[in-house]
Amino acid sequence: MDDVITRIVDIERQCSAAIEEAQLEYEKKIEAHKRLLEEKKSEESARIISAQKDRLTQAVETAKKQIEAASAAFINNNANLFQDPVLKERIKEDIISILFEG
Repeated sequence: MDDVITRIVDIERQCSAAIEEAQLEYEKKIEAHKRLLEEKKSEESARIISAQKDRLTQAVETAKKQIEAASAAFINNNANLFQDPVLKERIKEDIISILFEG
């Protein structure tokens, strides 16, 4: 009977050791998988941030071009106003009229 109990205890120890070894192995695998996922997460975050910076840079460049075009149109429009002989004549007449009224 003692032999049977000793044999059962030995088998339980072996099973416990095998279970503990398997748990350690899976913990290592889980940690390795976590690290892999964290690396992927970091890479993806960096890619997203880079894409956002690119879009922002492009939006700023587009806005600059639109501002430059609007400024050029405004300056051109103002220059054309001062070159318009009809408008110049009307302004002269308005100034003369104001002077005579005063």
